[in-house]
Amino acid sequence: MIIRSVRHQGLKRLIEANQTRGLRPDLVNRVRNILTALAVAEDMKMFRASAPPGWRVHRLSGDRKGIWSISTSGNWRITFEEEDGYVGDLNLEDYH
Repeated sequence: MIIRSVRHQGLKRLIEANQTRGLRPDLVNRVRNILTALAVAEDMKMFRASAPPGWRVHRLSGDRKGIWSISTSGNWRITFEEEDGYVGDLNLEDYH
């Protein structure tokens, strides 16, 4: 899938320049793995089929209905919108 927009500056630096500044060191490897899997997948069906169970890939509900969530570690998750194979508003957030 193609990443169109990134909200989190640390993720943006990692994607564009392979710099880890702005990311917690304990999250960097897992975030890289998730971003690589997203980039290689053709669509969310393919991504979900190849994602390990520990990533807990799911759609959010309520006021964030339709947003995808992937667990990175503890209460940190990557969230994004997906439409027609494009990823938008990619974010790394602490949900607690």
